[in-house]
Amino acid sequence: MTPSARARRRASWVLISAVMAATGIGTACAEIGLGPNEAAAIELDPFPSPSVVVGDTLRNIDGVVAPVHARVFNVRGDVIADAAPRYLYADFNIDSALAIDSTTGMVIAKKLVSGDKRIAARIGGSLQVLRGLRVVTRPDSVNGASLTDILGTSLPDTGRRGLDANSTRALTVTVRHLEAGAITGAASWPVRFQLLNPANPTNDTMAAAYLIDDQGRASTIDTTDGSGFAGRRVRVRALQFPSGAGVDSVVVRATVTYKGKPLKGSPVRLAAAVRRGAG
Repeated sequence: MTPSARARRRASWVLISAVMAATGIGTACAEIGLGPNEAAAIELDPFPSPSVVVGDTLRNIDGVVAPVHARVFNVRGDVIADAAPRYLYADFNIDSALAIDSTTGMVIAKKLVSGDKRIAARIGGSLQVLRGLRVVTRPDSVNGASLTDILGTSLPDTGRRGLDANSTRALTVTVRHLEAGAITGAASWPVRFQLLNPANPTNDTMAAAYLIDDQGRASTIDTTDGSGFAGRRVRVRALQFPSGAGVDSVVVRATVTYKGKPLKGSPVRLAAAVRRGAG
């Protein structure tokens, strides 16, 4: 499905929801425009980061200050380029965790609170979309450890069996926060992983090895959990790696930064041994 088709489907669902609301099926009435420059749907783009450090501005994974951004669609699913959505902190009546510039979408974390805090984007008086953001403590350092077990590959390397049999356990790091001498895990922080051996800078899924998440999908970025852990597995092509009968190693580099600068201990080198198994 093309991006335009996906957008049209999104707009259709919003239009259907609005019709349901207007006919009494929903709980509110929405006015949906039918012209090419009239809003029929609104969507918040994925946030630059899953979290923002208390006392700081929302940044992307490279540490660059970045606003939230919404796109507005007409009833055909086309983006209205000159639309001007407004942004607000949807939980303002609960706490003062976030401050948002209503025009630019710049976000500042004012107070450390638990759980997702909702940001809203609105267009007109009837269309709104919400997305959650975490306020977190500043990450200070990172460490990790290589796997000690050896992955023995197996054939046939097909389907789900091939994925499970020819993937390492997660190679993990712990991102930490230090305060008053106490070390805690830094939650909801992005970690970038790269496969160094066999080299695969673009994480090509047709290569001898590539990085995956816990569901087997190609992925190079993970977000730390509540304990500060993040990780990625390595999927090995049993017919391609290792090239000989001996033991070789997949090597992964994990990089964690704040404001574009590596944390103490970053980058972390992680490795897992691989032996070609019997076919």
